[in-house]
Amino acid sequence: MIPRKLKPQSLFNLVRLGKDNDGGYLICKNSLENSSCLISFGIKDDYSFEEDFKNINNSKIFAFDPSVTYKTFFKKIITSLINLNLKFFYSNILNYLNFKKFFNNKENYFFKKKIGKGGNIIYPYISIDDVVKLAKKENNSQIFFKVDIEGSEYSILDDLIKYSNIISGLAIEFHQCDLHMERIVKFIKNFNLTLVHIHPNNWEEKGINDIPSVLELTFSSNPELVSNDVSFPHKLDQRNNPNVEDIELTFLHN
Repeated sequence: MIPRKLKPQSLFNLVRLGKDNDGGYLICKNSLENSSCLISFGIKDDYSFEEDFKNINNSKIFAFDPSVTYKTFFKKIITSLINLNLKFFYSNILNYLNFKKFFNNKENYFFKKKIGKGGNIIYPYISIDDVVKLAKKENNSQIFFKVDIEGSEYSILDDLIKYSNIISGLAIEFHQCDLHMERIVKFIKNFNLTLVHIHPNNWEEKGINDIPSVLELTFSSNPELVSNDVSFPHKLDQRNNPNVEDIELTFLHN
C-alpha cells in the first residue's frame, strides 16, 4: 500500500514525452511550455525524452551521465550483429549517429559527469549548485529536471527543494521505494511543486508492504487542472516492460 501523499489530488493536463514503454514520461503541458531549459540526469543510450522536449520547446538541453561512452552503443551494435539481427544492427548504428549529432551543437550539451553520490564506480562529480549556475549562465531561469540516476536521486532531494523556486517541472524515478518511502513522503511535503502524476515501473516487482520497488513521479509548478476525478493508470501511461502486466496502484486511506 502506498501512502496517500503519493496520490495526485486531481487530473491535470499531461503530455507524454519519450519513446514507447520504458523511457517515456508523462509531464505537465504547462511545465513543458514554460521551461527555458531541460536538465537531464541519466541518459544511457536513450535520449528520446530529450528529443521530444527539444522538438516542442526548442530550449537548451543539459544532459549528464558519466557512464555513457561509445561502448554503450557499440555493445548493442556488436550483439545484434552476432545474433544476425540486421534490423537492430542498423537501428543501433543510427541511434549512435543521432546521439552524436543531437549533442554536438551549441543548443544541446552532454557532460560525462555524475550527479548524486553513491555506487561502486568513481566518476567525475558535479554539484547541483554548479549545474544551476551553468544553466543560469545561459540565461535559463525556469528549469525542467528529469532525474533517472538509479538510486542516487536520494542524495539530491535537498538540492531540488533548495532550487524549487526556479524549477518549472520535475520527472523523477525513485528506486527501492519500499525501503525509502519515508524519505519520498518527506520530499513531497517539502518540495514546493504540485505532484501531478505517479506511475509504477513494472521492470521491478513490489517490495515490502506491497509497495512498488520503482515509482516515477512528476511535479509541476503551475499545473493546469482538468478534473477533480483522478484514476490510474492515466490514458497516456504505458507499461515500461510491455511483456509484463502493469502494477496496480493501491493507496492508503490516510
